[in-house]
Amino acid sequence: MIRSCVAPRRRAASGAVLLMLWGLAASGTAAAKPTAEPVRDRDQPRERAVMGWLESVFFRPWNVRMTAKLDTGANTSSLHAERIERFSRNGEKWVRFALGRGDDHKKLAVERPVIRMANIKQHGKGSSQREVVKMTLCKNGREYETEFTLVDRSNFTYPVLLGRSFLKDNALVDAGSTFLFKADTDPCRRPDAE
Repeated sequence: MIRSCVAPRRRAASGAVLLMLWGLAASGTAAAKPTAEPVRDRDQPRERAVMGWLESVFFRPWNVRMTAKLDTGANTSSLHAERIERFSRNGEKWVRFALGRGDDHKKLAVERPVIRMANIKQHGKGSSQREVVKMTLCKNGREYETEFTLVDRSNFTYPVLLGRSFLKDNALVDAGSTFLFKADTDPCRRPDAE
């Protein structure tokens, strides 16, 4: 009995939806616009690597290895930078900074265009504006281009913080593990570039 009551309602609802879609298509208002990215089924899982809450990453093109903290509590990724200088190139905002080389403590001079300014909230200190640049990092044989805010992280234990903007599409964090991918065996490591 329930089946006979539900089925006609479904058919009527389906028919009404089809008529509405046909009417929109005929009027041209429901024309699909092309998108730059393919539509992904929300039920389909993304391919993301499981990483520990600490991992070694290599910055390209210099092959600089740094320890990164994967932080789901931070939205934006952050990179330790010293001697940050703002300048203009061809009418665009750029930044020059010293990037630490990890264990040998040598610094590299890096120049990047400023993508945007980020308003960063700091506990007990209000907020501050930071430059955001794109950098390429390599992890487990795969390269990622992602945005980083630049800040002096010398008072922090780890020079790199990878936030949700990076993690959401690329990694799942195993909070009970560290260095699931060993730096010495990572295909990103290029001994000839060190």
